[in-house]
Amino acid sequence: MKINADLDLPFEKVTAFITQKRNGVDSLLVFKHPNAGIQIPAGSVEVGEAIEKAAIREAQEETGLKELMCQQYLGCIENELDEQERLISESTEVYIKPDQNAITFKDKLTRGLTVIFHSSTTDFTHVTYFEYDQFPNPSYIAYNVSGWVPNGCINNQKKRHFFLLSTTDETEDRWELKSDMNHIFQPFWIPISPKPDIVYPQNRWLDFVYEKILSYRHES
Repeated sequence: MKINADLDLPFEKVTAFITQKRNGVDSLLVFKHPNAGIQIPAGSVEVGEAIEKAAIREAQEETGLKELMCQQYLGCIENELDEQERLISESTEVYIKPDQNAITFKDKLTRGLTVIFHSSTTDFTHVTYFEYDQFPNPSYIAYNVSGWVPNGCINNQKKRHFFLLSTTDETEDRWELKSDMNHIFQPFWIPISPKPDIVYPQNRWLDFVYEKILSYRHES
């Protein structure tokens, strides 16, 4: 059975706060996800990837911007996971029972997903994953799977790093781009002040860095 040598290390995530002065107004770039509300660019750090490069890559992928520069590291949240949550650290098959020879579900759980923890054995952990039709205020569960995954493919620590980025790209106030799973993202600029209203739990991320962003923009 494959064992994750980095099991004791936190799984690292990044979030990118992209700012630009537009018509004299300090502005923040957010995007509308078709099913998940107003968001900040964010994602997982790839194996061997520097966290700063991960922040820039995720921002490029989710906004379409090309010229992005890191202005400041804004800190981190050491562990975002609740007691009953785990994170999929390597994409994995899901087994119907804790046995590597057991039948597997059609779809894998992919790296970076957060799942609900139920119990564990020496080699496997029982988890459940949910996807909803929309977020927030879902109407129904669009997809769920409950089964067993190898212990080497999960992590109980999720560390999130925050970066302040800037861009020299000239853009419209709002645009569209096709992202993963053929989703259409709609990036757009909004004033930093008053504090923008974005989806939970990303509103907590903004709370965490908001004064630092305002201070940096004032000094610059």
